[in-house]
Amino acid sequence: MNPTARLSTITYLRWCARRLMTGFAIAASCVTAPVWAQDVKLLLDWVPTGDYAAFYAALDRGFYKEAGLNVTIERGFGSSDTVTKLATGVAPFGVADIAAVMTGRARSQTPVKAIASVFTRPPHSVFVLADSGIRTFKDLEGKSLAGAPGSSVRLFLPLVLKRNNVDISKVNLINSEPATMGPLLISGKANAVTGFLANQPRFASMAKEAGKEVRVLQFAETLQIYGNALIASDTTISKNPDLARKFVAATLRGIEFARVNPRGAVESMAKLVTGLDPAREIGAAEIANNLTFDSEVAKRLPVGAFDAVQLRRTWETVAEAQQLDPKSADPESFVTRDLLPLR
Repeated sequence: MNPTARLSTITYLRWCARRLMTGFAIAASCVTAPVWAQDVKLLLDWVPTGDYAAFYAALDRGFYKEAGLNVTIERGFGSSDTVTKLATGVAPFGVADIAAVMTGRARSQTPVKAIASVFTRPPHSVFVLADSGIRTFKDLEGKSLAGAPGSSVRLFLPLVLKRNNVDISKVNLINSEPATMGPLLISGKANAVTGFLANQPRFASMAKEAGKEVRVLQFAETLQIYGNALIASDTTISKNPDLARKFVAATLRGIEFARVNPRGAVESMAKLVTGLDPAREIGAAEIANNLTFDSEVAKRLPVGAFDAVQLRRTWETVAEAQQLDPKSADPESFVTRDLLPLR
């Protein structure tokens, strides 16, 4: 081989070696490079308590991370406020009473839908002291009942009283802030107070300190409707369906985890939310499980699914409470089932 040919061969081999080493470097960088998760905000409808433990479990246990999502959870200021904020792009996902979704869409064409059911039974309740003599809704006649005027509990209260043959004009309704309900009840300044069922452990703890007990009258005994749901804006649903599917699937994993391990879900929540009383919040997490899984439709359908009959009944109930024409909207227009995992 002449010198020129030998030199060309050596040069070629060196070039191949450099290309090979470069390829190894590129491959290694692909293996070790971090995978960037997509930032997502979940907006609750109220302050975080044990009934939201499933969402924090999904965050702490890595369910969202495994789905490629970097989720932050923020407190809310009522279902209607959460619906409005999603409609204006403050967050892509939220938790809210489906009644707020239906009302907003029916009255103002608010572009928000429910994308998965959470509570298959309504959480709305009335709390009384066990020694008050109030055992049924009918016993509220002649008594004082405190409640927040803009809450969904007050929204459905007239229907529940009517269906239990209660003359609402004989009930002394008192407008109060949610934070004052427990003290009003325990002090006797109100014979009864409204609230969500998950308040029971907190009210029971306050009553125990005063040597008393609490009794609950549940709206679910009268109204067979949906409560809280996962919600999203129409924009998120149409423009980011893959993101929404990942979020729904990971959230439902959290709900299923909290079902079998409410204590573990609360422990996860306590890592992320300061000031919680884990012992009390476990009770709230167990109540959330009952509201989610202890219903005829929940026992028949996969978690997160919407039953057409109960959805229609929910809309008819909301329409009656809000003095809307139930025929003005198709109940299916308030939800989408396209983002639920295939079962």
